Amino acid sequence: MLSDSRFSCRLTGICVSLLATIAAGCASVPDSVEIVETEEIAAIVTAVDQSQRLVTVRGPQGDEVTLEAGPEVRNLAQVQIGDIVRVVYEQAYIATLTDAEEVSPSVPVTVGAIRAEEGERPGAAIGSVVTMSVKIESVGPGGLTVTFSGPDGQLTAIYVRREESQAFVRSLRPGDIVELTFAEALAIMVEPM
Repeated sequence: MLSDSRFSCRLTGICVSLLATIAAGCASVPDSVEIVETEEIAAIVTAVDQSQRLVTVRGPQGDEVTLEAGPEVRNLAQVQIGDIVRVVYEQAYIATLTDAEEVSPSVPVTVGAIRAEEGERPGAAIGSVVTMSVKIESVGPGGLTVTFSGPDGQLTAIYVRREESQAFVRSLRPGDIVELTFAEALAIMVEPM
C-alpha cells in the first residue's frame, strides 16, 4: 500500500506527464507556441453518508454540494468530516509549424487514468492528449484571427486572445501546416484535515 502523499504524487504525476510529453517536443522548436492553464479548487467535507455513498462538501464561496460516490470509488470509508477534497484541472495547447506539405488524416488520441489502490485515501486522475495537423487558410490583421482546415477539410476560424499566440499566428502564411496538440488532465484527491 502506498502512503497518501505518494498517491497524491502519482495523481499529480499523470497530469504532469501528459503535459510534459507534449511540452518536450515544443521546447526546441522556435516556430511554436505553448499555453498551459491550471485550475485548482479545494472543498471541505461537511457530511458523509456511507450507506448512501454521499459526500457533502463546502466550496471556497461557502456553497455546499452533495456528491454521490459511485461503486468505482475505493476507500470511501476513509473520508471524514473536515477532510479536504482537492480537484486540479490542467490543460495545455501547443501549436507548432511543421515542414509537412499536407494535413495528416489521422488524429491520434492518448488517454491515461489512475485511481486509488485499496487502503489508500480516495482519489483518481484521468488525462488525454489529442494531436492533429491543420492547414492555414488565412491570417487576420495583427494575428488576431486565423482560419484553418483540419483533416476533414472543414474550415475553422478562431479569435486569438493571447499576445504570445498572436505573435505565432502573425508568422504563419496560407498553406502552412501546423500541428495542434491539446492535452487535459483532471485529478481528484481527498486529503486529511
